[in-house]
Amino acid sequence: MDISKTLFATMVKNARMDRHWTQEELAEKLGVSPTYLGDLERHKGTPSLSLFCKAMRLLNLSADDYVYPNENSDSSTYKQLLRLLTHCNEHQLQILLATATAMLQPNLNASNDVKE
Repeated sequence: MDISKTLFATMVKNARMDRHWTQEELAEKLGVSPTYLGDLERHKGTPSLSLFCKAMRLLNLSADDYVYPNENSDSSTYKQLLRLLTHCNEHQLQILLATATAMLQPNLNASNDVKE
């Protein structure tokens, strides 16, 4: 089986399911038929470059994970955090930013002290 078809299918299906979207919902968002999306998820076909890019953006997937599937440059925790951030509204993001800034303040102050 073609690894590129398998990887794309797995990435898209997992991201869709993480969002609790049906194939019909994702197909509508991507502008394709549910049948075509189902075929892609079952490893029967390869998306066009424009559909690939649209799916990666919509599902907040990294094209690097597709192109370099065996690279682990980012930790699993980091990737999970990035995926969670896509589900936050602006207010929630502001709270998270303030919390992270407060948590890191000692580190940030230490870095600034060294530069001075």
